[in-house]
Amino acid sequence: MGSMTHVMRMGVLSAGVVLTLGVVAAPVMAQPQRSFLAAQTQDAAAPAPTGLAYTYDIASQTVTVTWDPKDPADTITRNYRPGSCGPTPQYPCFIAPQVILGNSFSFKKAPNTAPAYVKIYAENAIHQYTGSQILTVTVD
Repeated sequence: MGSMTHVMRMGVLSAGVVLTLGVVAAPVMAQPQRSFLAAQTQDAAAPAPTGLAYTYDIASQTVTVTWDPKDPADTITRNYRPGSCGPTPQYPCFIAPQVILGNSFSFKKAPNTAPAYVKIYAENAIHQYTGSQILTVTVD
């Protein structure tokens, strides 16, 4: 698309007399064009992660949390972030700064300690988060 211009007449009022300056061309500021689909994709909430589960390696005292892989049709989710809730599930959850590109993450947890309450958050392009259900991690 070429550059468009607006044509307008400019006048100046001075001591009750209108002076006509003639035709003046002013460039039109280019407005970014976003299709409806692009706007919808950017503003839409990412789908909540599902299928949360965990395993525990007693030798390394490591919990590995997994969830269902991102659907290939999902064009909204950019990455995931882990969240920690507690000391009970009714308390607020805090989103970690750690960015996860896959569908798992690990953390250390000693046996016979209080449960950990974990949420996984899907993040979209404008940094909105959609949280999973809370996963209760107990290690005996």
